[in-house]
Parts: sequence; structure tokens; C-alpha cells
Amino acid sequence: MWSNRRPNYSDQIRVNRGLYYHYGIYESDDVVYQFASPEGAEISPETATINTISLEGFLKGGVLEVRDYTSEEEKIKKSPDEIIEYAKNHLGEMGYDLINNNCEHFANRATFGKSESSQVNNIFSLLGGLFK
Repeated sequence: MWSNRRPNYSDQIRVNRGLYYHYGIYESDDVVYQFASPEGAEISPETATINTISLEGFLKGGVLEVRDYTSEEEKIKKSPDEIIEYAKNHLGEMGYDLINNNCEHFANRATFGKSESSQVNNIFSLLGGLFK
């Protein structure tokens, strides 16, 4: 579940980019961790790294959404300091892959220790349904 509210330290955030959502980890208005190209081309695998950007730069005029964790997610969610530490320790990491290692995978690894992307899973479910 996602809501339009002010994020807290270590919250997962996202912004709608039209065809997809771009995900990050919020530390402050000056520091959002993201897996994207520093120039802002979020899905350029050759130049994408885990880097920081301001909240304003992350949003690019879009509407901020903040993750509201379910009770089950709260049980497995890392502590705020662990989430930020994970993000900091992976700054500069490359290897962006739209299907297996994108910005949502990064945010979920930082938060839950699991590399998952609901966007990718939804696309594969949709495609699988077309071929039944």
C-alpha cells in the first residue's frame, strides 16, 4: 500500500514515471538513494549506479508516494539504520538489469533483504495470462 504523505527516515518511496514507477530509499530531503543513471535516465543499464539525489531531483515534478508496510512486512522489515546502512554500503554499485536488478529490487533488498520487483512480477503474470 502506498500513500501521499511525508516520508520518514529509511522509508521506501516511489514516483510514477508513466509506464513504470521509480523507487528509492528516503534518508532526507537532500538524500534519496536510487538505482539510476546520475544523469536521470533511470533505465540506462550502462550508466546506472546506486547513487544519491535530492528528493526534488528524484521526483522530477512527480507525485511522491510512500510505502505503508503491512503487519507481515513490518515483521521482516530491517531497522531504519540497517536500511540506510545497506543503501550507503552499495553506493556506486552497477549491474542494473530491468528484469533482475532494477530500482525496485534495490529498494526491497535494502528494506527486506529480498530482491523482488512487483512491477516485473505483474508483467510476467500478464504475459503468462495471454498465452493460456
